[in-house]
Amino acid sequence: MDYIEVLARTIADAVAKGTEQLKADGKVVTDKKVLEQPSSGFLGIGRRDALVRLYFEEAPLTEKVAFAAEKAAADVQEAAQNKVAEAKTAVAEASEFVQEKVADAKSTAMEAAEIAQQKFNEVAEAGQQKAGEVADLAQQHLGEAAEAAQQKFGEVKDKADEMAEAAKDKFAKVKEQAQDVADDVKENVADTAADAKETVKDVVATAAAAVKPQREPVSKEEQIEIADKGKQFLQDMFSKMGLAVQIEKMMTAEKITFQIHGEELGILIGKHGQTLDAIQYLTNLVANKEVAGHCHIVVDVENYRSRREETLVNLAKRLASKVKRNRQKISLEPMSAFERKIIHLTLQNEVHIVTDSEGEEPYRHVVIAYKR
Repeated sequence: MDYIEVLARTIADAVAKGTEQLKADGKVVTDKKVLEQPSSGFLGIGRRDALVRLYFEEAPLTEKVAFAAEKAAADVQEAAQNKVAEAKTAVAEASEFVQEKVADAKSTAMEAAEIAQQKFNEVAEAGQQKAGEVADLAQQHLGEAAEAAQQKFGEVKDKADEMAEAAKDKFAKVKEQAQDVADDVKENVADTAADAKETVKDVVATAAAAVKPQREPVSKEEQIEIADKGKQFLQDMFSKMGLAVQIEKMMTAEKITFQIHGEELGILIGKHGQTLDAIQYLTNLVANKEVAGHCHIVVDVENYRSRREETLVNLAKRLASKVKRNRQKISLEPMSAFERKIIHLTLQNEVHIVTDSEGEEPYRHVVIAYKR
């Protein structure tokens, strides 16, 4: 059996470090063995790290897909954080630039005021010494000083306006860069989501190719074998997810139903049951593999499917009444084939109502229209 040995301050740290290392290589831990216990020594002298041996094997295809999706999401998040940090830095630089230019403008205005005051003081002192003729000269110099100050103030104002305009342009460029960053992040997220979707499609296509095209009735013994394999698959998956659940098994001649019970199991349902449908699909693939016949397996969580069916029936009736009143068709949100079938069956005998499915998977949806 393959293994790696990991050193860390504690056993838990060693197990976590090794698990992350194996996870990055597409491996999963199957067992662990503590080779050396950690020791803090005496006053830090003679301290010894824990040594743990981790046995591993290749991760299942579904977990590899999950690992890839997690890594892609982490990369996108890191790229977004870097871009946002760059945008914040650019905004800070622009703000600092504006503050520096405003301070320069204030300093220039103060210098002009000091020059004018100095000029005025000189003229006043000369006027005291020469009361008569110097009075006219003082008035002349005062006018010149005022004109010079006015001219200087005009130059300062023009310069301040130019600086403000430059700062405005700088801020506009920073804002545009920030928008470009946001657009790049959105594009990266969309590309990552598209790649993940294509990966899932490939997995589903590969799994579907493994399903035998002929579905023959199964014997009682084969049905029990299928049920055991399906339950074991679910138990292993929930164990790896760290979920404490109880699995209730019910069997009829047509199908096998696994009812999952526990607390905080919303993660197993997903939006409108999409995650639950994926779990059911994988369970059918695994349980019916290498069996001559086929027996359908239904996976449910705390009777979610019956509650969802009741919700869809009420929704269909309410929207049908609205269509009759307004005589305008209504398009529902995309649904799975099973949920679309519930809408069609609920309204198949409704007077003046006709239903149809439009679009391609995964965006195929039901349209409710008025029929004369």
